Amino acid sequence: MTGQHTDSSEATAEDTRRIPPARRGSRDERREATVRALAAGEQAYCAYCGSPLPPLPPKGGRPTAYCPADADRYGTWGAKTITCAMLDEHREIWVTVYGADQPMTELDVHALDERLTAARTVLDPVRAELTALHNHVTGELAAALSARRVAEEQRDGAVAAAEAARAERDHAAAEAERAREQAADARERQSAAEKQAGEALAERDQALAARDAANREAEAAHADRQRALDQAAAAQQRIAELQDTLAGERAAALERLDQLRRDEEQARVELRTTLTEQWEQRLATQAEQFTRRQHEIQTVADQRITDLTEQLTRSTEHYAASLAPLHDQLATLRREVAERSSAAANAADQLAQLRHDLGRLIDTATAEGTDPTTHPATDDGALRQRLRALLDAGAERSDTP
Repeated sequence: MTGQHTDSSEATAEDTRRIPPARRGSRDERREATVRALAAGEQAYCAYCGSPLPPLPPKGGRPTAYCPADADRYGTWGAKTITCAMLDEHREIWVTVYGADQPMTELDVHALDERLTAARTVLDPVRAELTALHNHVTGELAAALSARRVAEEQRDGAVAAAEAARAERDHAAAEAERAREQAADARERQSAAEKQAGEALAERDQALAARDAANREAEAAHADRQRALDQAAAAQQRIAELQDTLAGERAAALERLDQLRRDEEQARVELRTTLTEQWEQRLATQAEQFTRRQHEIQTVADQRITDLTEQLTRSTEHYAASLAPLHDQLATLRREVAERSSAAANAADQLAQLRHDLGRLIDTATAEGTDPTTHPATDDGALRQRLRALLDAGAERSDTP
């Protein structure tokens, strides 16, 4: 018999489907377990491929132990749609004819499944260890970043303290400016004193003018001189008193002006000296405190960064040391899988060659049986001998590396 699949465009998917699922128990046991699960309303699986089956409809119906027919899944064989029920029946026929130990595929799927399960059992702890190491390194990195943020905050605090020191320095400068303003006020007061002295000189000039007027009056009243002698003597005495008073006030004003100048100069010198000493002392103290605090913060931050760097280095070395044997195991498993894949490819090539030889043998036997004039009909013994020769040749090719 010959057959042809309809989905020739999906060759890769069909090659994957050519490998049937692992055989679990007998066909009757699988069918009975699937039907029992469907009847009980539990999750049921196909008795051939193991795919989940939909539950029975609410209206009821006859339960089936296989997936519904789908031409897009396995294709067709002639006018029939290949189903899981058909494949399970054909596999049961194969097992009945050739025995349960004869695999139907190019590769022993059951043995491969066991080896893959063992490989997964070895790799799962490795993945768990890698996950734990990754979490540990992530935590250490987060702690290092947090410590770095704390150090940066301390550095920002030190910078803020320096800004405060500069603000205090500006305040001291403002106080010095106010002292200069007070000195300007003193100069203004000195100007007022000089103005008062000028006014006293003006009064003296007025007194002198009054004296001159009195003299002119005495000359004008020469006739009445005798009568006015008392008044002139009194006026003279008054003028003398006014001159003495003006001279004393002028000397006192000049002395007071000199004293004010000396006091202003001394106050200015003392104020400048005091402010300069206070500002320099405060600036030196604050600069020393800031330098000491910055040095302490920098020392603590550098020590913390050094400790975290060493801890991260140790963690990285431990992580690399832990990964080395895991990489070796993974490389070993990859080599083994590559070898198994190569062996499977060789087995596939051998099976294809065997099928080709069987086809040629069948065609030859058919041609010889249909032409009785040239070749006698081939009996069963000769056909079996040819089949045995082909099988022996395939076994020798399979033994050859």
